[in-house]
Amino acid sequence: MKFLVILLLAACGTALAAKLSTPPKALTPSFLNRLRSATVGLKPSQRNANITEEFFTTEVDHFNNQDLTTWSNRYLALMDHFVEGGPMLIFLTGDAPLDPSMIDDGTLINEMARDLGGAVFALETRFYGKSQPVGDLTVESLRLLNTDQILADVADFVVHLRRTVINNPFAHPLVTGTGLGGGLATWFRVRYPHLVDATWSSSGYIQAVFDFQEFSLGWAETAITVGSNECYNRIFIAFHVAQNLIDAGFGEVLYEKFNLCSPIDSEDRMAVAYFFSVLMTSIELYTLRNGNIDEFKTVCDDITNNDFTTSLDAFANWFNQQFVSDAGCIIVSFDQFIETLKETSASTEISMTGERQFLYQQCTEYGWFITTDSDLQPFGERVTMELYLEMCRRVFGDWISLELMFQSTTRMNERFGGDRPNVMQIHFTNGAFDPWRYLSVVSDLNAYALADVIPGELAGADLGSISEENDSTELVEVKRRLKELLESYLFPFNPR
Repeated sequence: MKFLVILLLAACGTALAAKLSTPPKALTPSFLNRLRSATVGLKPSQRNANITEEFFTTEVDHFNNQDLTTWSNRYLALMDHFVEGGPMLIFLTGDAPLDPSMIDDGTLINEMARDLGGAVFALETRFYGKSQPVGDLTVESLRLLNTDQILADVADFVVHLRRTVINNPFAHPLVTGTGLGGGLATWFRVRYPHLVDATWSSSGYIQAVFDFQEFSLGWAETAITVGSNECYNRIFIAFHVAQNLIDAGFGEVLYEKFNLCSPIDSEDRMAVAYFFSVLMTSIELYTLRNGNIDEFKTVCDDITNNDFTTSLDAFANWFNQQFVSDAGCIIVSFDQFIETLKETSASTEISMTGERQFLYQQCTEYGWFITTDSDLQPFGERVTMELYLEMCRRVFGDWISLELMFQSTTRMNERFGGDRPNVMQIHFTNGAFDPWRYLSVVSDLNAYALADVIPGELAGADLGSISEENDSTELVEVKRRLKELLESYLFPFNPR
């Protein structure tokens, strides 16, 4: 099944679905608007770490004193490096399921623990993975999935570690994460500064954005720099020709070229928008999936191949090579996609990857919907906020409106400071080629809230341990500075 199956298992895609066998089966990894950046830069090491799975008890609803129901939140622990007086280094998984690679021997947080005599932990976010506070994903249950509840879980977790695991009420906590996890780490520093001494946000999603048109703009900048202007132009031509074919009533040409399971209904605005969102995010997230900048050059080389007479043929060939099996076709059905996201069981494969949960948070808090509203991108004009409004309404109910979605992002930024949070003893890192940097902090906020933008890198490049052999000189410098700064924040009066 090639890359499509990988996307499903990793849950890092937009609405791709494939009919790869008989009977037909729609696979919908729904990578809507983001890549699972928690997995980027975190590759399992060849060394074994003594990581254990643990649970701690916290409240289902932290803000309802009339209901003291509790649940067991899952986390991973590594105590190999811990010595008395050492810090607690906590990795927040964000919207990704818990995985040992987040804190194993191949990570920088593990390396820091070894240097500082610290204990390492990874905390799974409520409603994601196996951390299910109520057991289902109905809209009524998902009202308990919001930033305030998540941060209250983290607060309880820090207290639990100090009292029960570390046995030191004054143990120094560091909180970190990437993607949504990086945002949560930052917001935890804003909301609970007394419970965290140091924070590191790696490619963190800090600012809520209603219409995230900058993502495709940022992707295009990287494609031109790493690939070529010709690559950009070919994609631009392919998408605009595809739009013109649909407008002129020749959608069957796309049905044939892209090996679709059924023709595109040119009269259905959502069907057309969904089709273009599939094409757009397929190439955007394919190039970002491994955090390897060379993916851009490889894809651009394929698309600029002189074997094809038209740009549309070149792009369609690339698309079919990556996402279609030998005897399959692509199901591009908005209705089937919506039905998949309506699944409310917490134990299904699609639910375990966090697709429905993350969409709920996008619709009600964060936004981050990738559109074609910027003029400085090659993907046409068909993917607008209308598509995402319809998606949110069909999946969660008619109570969702554009006004609600916009006000939700405004409220998040007003409460936590957007991309200018009022924080200290925090460090922000981002890749200079990462489109997600437009949500993050890329310049110093103050003398104790500095930012590094790493040349030539995508998201999460700084998550791995220092490698003089594989890391660029700039990346090694950033990792060393990270370790020095975070140690000074953890132990300002008694350097270790």
